[in-house]
Amino acid sequence: MEAFKLGLFLLMTMVVSAQVQLQPPNAVVLRGSKARFNCSTTQPPPVMNLMVNDRLVLSILEASGPLNSTDRFSATNFTTPGDYKWEFVISNVQREDAGRVTCVVLGGTAQLSTLSVQERGSVEIVGGNQTKTEGTQTEFQCRAVGWFPEPNVSWSVNGVVNYCNSSSAAQGNLFNSNCTLAVTAVKNSSVQCLVSVPALSTPDSRTVFLTVEKLAKIDQTVLIAVTVAFSAAALLFLIIYGIVFFCKRRKKKSSYQEEIRRARIQSQNRTPATENVQTWDNQRYNRDGHDGRTNGGVWYTNHSNKHQMPNGFFDDGHRNHRHMTIV
Repeated sequence: MEAFKLGLFLLMTMVVSAQVQLQPPNAVVLRGSKARFNCSTTQPPPVMNLMVNDRLVLSILEASGPLNSTDRFSATNFTTPGDYKWEFVISNVQREDAGRVTCVVLGGTAQLSTLSVQERGSVEIVGGNQTKTEGTQTEFQCRAVGWFPEPNVSWSVNGVVNYCNSSSAAQGNLFNSNCTLAVTAVKNSSVQCLVSVPALSTPDSRTVFLTVEKLAKIDQTVLIAVTVAFSAAALLFLIIYGIVFFCKRRKKKSSYQEEIRRARIQSQNRTPATENVQTWDNQRYNRDGHDGRTNGGVWYTNHSNKHQMPNGFFDDGHRNHRHMTIV
């Protein structure tokens, strides 16, 4: 009896002194996948219990191994000298499994880990592939349906990532998100929508293609030809207008100078004739026996550039003069 008590005391002392670890401290998995936890001690445990949300799901005896193992809850022994380790596996994880995972060794301190279960939904780019004319604006809309928690949505255009502020709405305990990308059609591009939650090692994605149609070269040629023709016509009009204006101005100036020359010639031609008339009148007056110093008579004063008028008047261009001397 004393020997049994001594052995039980030594066993309890060894168990109590054993160090217990549960790894990882936090696990994030997708619903339907597997969650794995490793519970280990520095001393061989007589009994190891594994619990999910304080519910006992599996017991492991040192002598016989796992008890009450099921398709969803199982354990595998990975013990090495000095490290007594069991891997605890939860298969086909469900949302109700999320919470606390506990490893308890008889006489030891319970170790806790946290299990997070996330949902993977679907990804769709509305409208699919697009064909646009170069320089036009276009939009792509990405829909992420049935995700938990709220997913991160981003775009990748030819490998360059563009983040966007997505709009999300809860549907039950799941989220639906939408994100719109606006781009200018510059060149042929691959457009990718990326959706992720922490449980995914790589984002889910969908890819479509943007095909850019170049403007027809013939249209550009016609545009250039029309522009050149219009410019040439405008230049020709300006040249013709300038020539006509210059000729009219020169002709007007020549006509004015010609009129002045003619007036000068006429004036010069008329002056001698006037003087002759004056001389003839004076001679006729003297032949009649009269002069300016005798009895009354009429005498005329000669002015240059004067024109003889009827009744003894002369036109000097300004006034008509008649001089008479009465004795």
